[in-house]
Amino acid sequence: MRVRRGGLRMGFVVIVVFAVVVAFVVRLVDIQVVSASALAEQAKEKRAIATTIYGTRGNIVDRNGAVLADSVERYTITVSPRVAFRNQELYGPVLPWLEQIAGVTGQDPSVLLTIMEADRDADYAVLAENLSLDQLLAINELDIPWVWPERVEARTYPNGAVAGNLIGFLGKDEPLAGLERSENECLDGKDGTVTFERSVDGVRIPNTEIVEEPAEDGGTLQLTIDRDLQWYVQEAIAKTGQRLGATWAAAVVIRISDGALMAVADWPTVDPNAFEQADPAVTGSRAFAIPYEPGSIMKPINAAIVIDQGAATPTTPVDAPYMKSFGDGGLITDSSWHDPHLTLTGSLVHSSNVATSMFADMVPDDVRREYLLDFGFNDWTEVDFFGESAGLVHPLENWDARTRLVQSYGQAITTTILQMASAYQTLGNNGVRMPLKLVESCTMPDGTVITPDRGEPRQVVSESSADQVLAMMEMVYQHNGLWDQLEIPGYRVGVKSGTAEVAENGVYTQKVDISYAGVAPIDNPQYAVVVSAGIPYALLSGAIASTFRDVMSQTLTMFRVPPSQGEAVQLPITW
Repeated sequence: MRVRRGGLRMGFVVIVVFAVVVAFVVRLVDIQVVSASALAEQAKEKRAIATTIYGTRGNIVDRNGAVLADSVERYTITVSPRVAFRNQELYGPVLPWLEQIAGVTGQDPSVLLTIMEADRDADYAVLAENLSLDQLLAINELDIPWVWPERVEARTYPNGAVAGNLIGFLGKDEPLAGLERSENECLDGKDGTVTFERSVDGVRIPNTEIVEEPAEDGGTLQLTIDRDLQWYVQEAIAKTGQRLGATWAAAVVIRISDGALMAVADWPTVDPNAFEQADPAVTGSRAFAIPYEPGSIMKPINAAIVIDQGAATPTTPVDAPYMKSFGDGGLITDSSWHDPHLTLTGSLVHSSNVATSMFADMVPDDVRREYLLDFGFNDWTEVDFFGESAGLVHPLENWDARTRLVQSYGQAITTTILQMASAYQTLGNNGVRMPLKLVESCTMPDGTVITPDRGEPRQVVSESSADQVLAMMEMVYQHNGLWDQLEIPGYRVGVKSGTAEVAENGVYTQKVDISYAGVAPIDNPQYAVVVSAGIPYALLSGAIASTFRDVMSQTLTMFRVPPSQGEAVQLPITW
């Protein structure tokens, strides 16, 4: 019996041992064969680190390729607090390393230590951001095992505030203003990912990088703006604004042949490199975004409508006293006394509100409004600039007896400076309005060139009507009493000034917006210029005549426009 029991015990032990061995074998087979790939992948995932490969944001350049916005590499220093604190016997105490890092970044070592101690078991913390390549190399030389740099992209604007009102700027995660925002589809790069492996102690294992998804760079956005002219115009209006104590000033230079914007300047403006420090009110473009009552620079537009409708010619006479009652339209007055026997040309030369109202009254309201819409008022321009305003031409049902008259000389109607520049481009282009153009093209990294669809040109008034208005504007240039401030030797120029009272809470005040607009050369129109400023006290538009001259003269000189030929057609101002 004892022998049998011993045999049974031995047999039981053998069975148990056999079962254990079988279990281990089964588990071993499962690990090494059945689940091998899955377990290997899990192990890899535990030691694999995925990082971002940044696609480079595309450049913004001017018409000649001069860089207005570009991207540079900057670096973020990240660390693994877990690896650093758990391996101090191997790598040394944390604080001395942080002191060396702070020596490169200019930070306080105690602040860096606080960051790391916030979560000692974390595998990721950010110590420093926006480091240059030189700073990165200096930190790399320290050879700290638990430090990893990450490449990031930073936006720079090498010309500072030049065209800053147009270019816009980027926030930390997205474009916030200007072309950076409206043309983001062209400029934005696509980020990719790369994965590498690290050892248990946190050290990156060489040659383990695997690109999971490649990065794609953004396109190059080419503008019609000329950087050097933009700088000049910005300087000119800044000096004008400061000289006059203005609250704002703006100017536009437009190429007549194709509607290309050569300069769009605002004062005050923003430096995109430091947009956080700017007044939020000046971080966009007033020229696009803030409509105003343009005043008498609207009179040539009204004259073009009247002529195109056959209601008058440049020599048509009216009896226009200094002051006249228009019944329900109320009393309309002029800014200064003049001979009451004015022609249509004389109504522009003397800037007579009375005469302008009389001529406007010759054209039906619905016809006049359609012309205004064809000129581009009451609508966004083809640029589709971020934050752009359409201005306001009132619906016909809101044209009361006074509104229908004062609109003809630029009150009770709001436009942007860009819309006024477009209207003068139309007059200079034989009555054909060209869609405005600020973006020339977007060139993608593969060489594909994308040009924006800006729509079709539109014949607003006849060539004859436009030419007659230009001849009238040349008479303004010759006879408005500011020859010494307006003359551009060698060139025939057509101009019109404007002074508009500013309404606040429905009441006109002593504040004014003053403007000068014009076209040159009259015998072969190449460029239109509009200059405006907001003045907190009553002032006549002649105060910025010299600013118009300087901007137009610089434009004609810079683009080597040939001097004028022939003589001005002398039109009668009075009868």
